[in-house]
Amino acid sequence: MDGTRQRAAAATDAFTAFYDASARDLLRYFLRATAGDRALAEDLTQETFVAAVRAAKDGHPDAMTWPWLIGVARHKLVDHHRRAFRTERKLGRAHAATPSASTVHHVQLSDETGVVAQLRALSPTHRLVLVLRYVDDLPVQEVADLIGRSLRATESIIVRARTALGLSLTEEVARG
Repeated sequence: MDGTRQRAAAATDAFTAFYDASARDLLRYFLRATAGDRALAEDLTQETFVAAVRAAKDGHPDAMTWPWLIGVARHKLVDHHRRAFRTERKLGRAHAATPSASTVHHVQLSDETGVVAQLRALSPTHRLVLVLRYVDDLPVQEVADLIGRSLRATESIIVRARTALGLSLTEEVARG
């Protein structure tokens, strides 16, 4: 019984060290991915670490590594956005932007908080694809796989999301 307690204490110590080393970075990732929604970022961080603990208890050796954790984090983010999208669709509030040929696709601002504020105005789906594609730098096919859409549909969503963000940023620059 003493050996069992020692192994449990060692596992707890290992998790505590892993948590201390990665929690801040994971929260920062979620803060960017959720356009600064701290409560949501904290919830997703907690869900990700719960998954890590469960996987470690089930004997998955990679569960206490950053690559594994960020992979789970992406899935948690996608799951959240899927739930939000279903809710929006059920309520009839899903919004799709229509791109125009004259839309500015790339507006650069030196103030990251301005971009984050504009991301908040986007639909959850648009925000998700932009984060996965441009923050996480995932290929379009991987974004498509994560959100459960075809490559063509995902490309279209990314174009619409960029258009919506570009319009929003252009309007913000014109106002300011």
